[in-house]
Amino acid sequence: MRDELQSAIYELEKERGISREYIVTAIKEAFEAAYQQQYQKDNFLVKADTGTGLVRLYSRKTVVAKVTDSDSEITLKDARKAEPDAKTGNDVLIQVKIEQLPLAVIVKARKFIDDKIKERENDLVYERFHSQVGTLVNGEVLRQNKEGLLINLARCEGIMPKDQQIPGERLRFQGVAKALILSVDKSLQGPRVVLTRSHPDFIQRLIELEVPEVGSGLVEVKRIVREAGQRAKVAVFSRDPKIDPVGAVIGPMGGRIRAVSREIAFEHIDVIRYDPNPAKYAINAFSPAKVLDAERRPEDGTFVVHATAEAFPVALGKGGVNVRLVERLLDAKVELVQIEEGQPQAAPTHEAGETHEESTNL
Repeated sequence: MRDELQSAIYELEKERGISREYIVTAIKEAFEAAYQQQYQKDNFLVKADTGTGLVRLYSRKTVVAKVTDSDSEITLKDARKAEPDAKTGNDVLIQVKIEQLPLAVIVKARKFIDDKIKERENDLVYERFHSQVGTLVNGEVLRQNKEGLLINLARCEGIMPKDQQIPGERLRFQGVAKALILSVDKSLQGPRVVLTRSHPDFIQRLIELEVPEVGSGLVEVKRIVREAGQRAKVAVFSRDPKIDPVGAVIGPMGGRIRAVSREIAFEHIDVIRYDPNPAKYAINAFSPAKVLDAERRPEDGTFVVHATAEAFPVALGKGGVNVRLVERLLDAKVELVQIEEGQPQAAPTHEAGETHEESTNL
């Protein structure tokens, strides 16, 4: 039958997920340290079985004819109650119950144990979430503070800073939200789990969930650029020539990409075909606009892209968002030039795209 302390150890192990061995060792160290700190003596001993959780406290006393210090000495008569073969001059171990200890020792030991348990809990949380950086997690939306949105992740709270939230999105309090674990850092207050819904990798993980071809590696997401809350561009490439990467990501009737967009507050997502030819890739990148051509100036690497007056506003995007995303996708400056109707065009001379690839946006 378990004693009270054993029951407490088993309960801690079950509720906190901390090993019995760690808890028992912490208790042993706590009482020994607290007693030593209180009395400046080393005659206190804790015997602990990390397997069963059995912990026993002992006071080491010297058998004497006349006791002058009850903390470290004992009469032969009393000593033989614990050790029948005890003799004067021997050291004997006398079991001590926790409630027999001075209150100051108990308080110090409890503080030590609480600190050790909290330290281990923090370590376990850090280890758990640090190994999951870059993965998706679901949590309950708790509240907003000056740092950001607090999300309950079970056994710890994650923080979604304002710059990692989707602008204009309002997550429902006490509702379940999906997010990406961006980073995990140690701090004096415990592990700081930073979450994001605005990072491009959040879209990457959502696509991996929705698109089997991406999850299996048949279709590769080459790059994602994004202005959260407005628009994102996803460049895709197929390792299998029989698979259309754009169609695979969009899905039948647009269902797959629509599911991703729904999760990110219906942000517009352009799925474009990656092309190793930079000029063709630039043309594709302007989706949903159908630009006429693209060529790269050798002197500065800028892409000069021509669009009709009709296509120009779409190619530019609201507030220039489409051009900005294209520049980030290409890692190059873009000069968008409007061609008036009937204006002749010079044939592109540098890495010009020969055809315009079909791409779809949501």
